[in-house]
Amino acid sequence: ELSEAEDPSEFADLTHKLQEANLPDEAQQVVDRELQRLKQMSPSQAEHAVLLNYLEWLAAIPWEKSSSDNTHILKAEEVLEREHFGLPKVKRRIYEHLAVHSLKPDSHAPILCLIGPPGVGKTSLGRSVAAALRRSFHRLSLGGVSDAAEIRGHRR
Repeated sequence: ELSEAEDPSEFADLTHKLQEANLPDEAQQVVDRELQRLKQMSPSQAEHAVLLNYLEWLAAIPWEKSSSDNTHILKAEEVLEREHFGLPKVKRRIYEHLAVHSLKPDSHAPILCLIGPPGVGKTSLGRSVAAALRRSFHRLSLGGVSDAAEIRGHRR
């Protein structure tokens, strides 16, 4: 049962958002389990805020939105060569990534993670790859994150 400090309308709003999110079955099972935990948890517990944040994040993900794959390697090569001088190793790795994805489109290829000091062109390279593939570009800065568990997400 909800504790007295918990606002029932906030819990109902969260439940409504999660129902409207059209989650896949596997994610829906996780959400149902976590909602039960949240319902029984006191807001004064440390994990309450973490769990609430996690569920709000799950509700905000655009589960049904996707873009079509366009792994045209020659187009990507043309864009990268035009916009970025040098960087042969980086470009070769991007081409390899695209080649593997074009040969096995149903594979769950890892994301491209560009690491380096400020000002070396990571963001502009990422924007160029996204433009070549006709995909939207999302930049995620992990500066200051020291715990790998936060990046992997097994802390929620």
